[in-house]
Parts: sequence; C-alpha cells; structure tokens
Amino acid sequence: MEEEVKRALLDAGFAASELQLEVTPSGNVGGFIISPRFVGQSQIDRQEALWKVLDARLSAEQRHRVVALLTMTPDEVEDEVRVANG
Repeated sequence: MEEEVKRALLDAGFAASELQLEVTPSGNVGGFIISPRFVGQSQIDRQEALWKVLDARLSAEQRHRVVALLTMTPDEVEDEVRVANG
C-alpha cells in the first residue's frame, strides 16, 4: 500500500526526498510530505490539493487506507525542530 501512495505522489510531482511515509501494523499508510510547494498555502488548501491528487490516482479502497498525511514546508519543519530543541 505504501508503494501505491508513494507512486501517486511521485506522479503528481512530489520528489521522493519530500515524502516520509510509513505503514501502520494494520496496513494503513501515514506520514509527512515536506515540500516548498506548500509555501503560502493554508493547511486546508494543502489538504484539498493533496486529496485531489490521491482521488485521481488511487482507488476508493486504497484511499481509505491513508490515515494521515501531514503537509509542511521545509521552514515549518525547521521551526518545529528549533522549538523542540529549546
């Protein structure tokens, strides 16, 4: 299942280095997409664009196995790391 989600995201123009996916013990997929393409977009806009991609490239059954994909910019990740490191 992870490969199907990864392929859909790669086909949509995301780089492999932007994807951090993992499979849960029950076989669902979640993770992070860290991309500069999200700069200037709200979380809602990011998620709508992401799900439009997944809707176009995955079957309904496959989409139901995607539990959470968080969308972040590289700067947001840096900010989170900075806060975590105090």
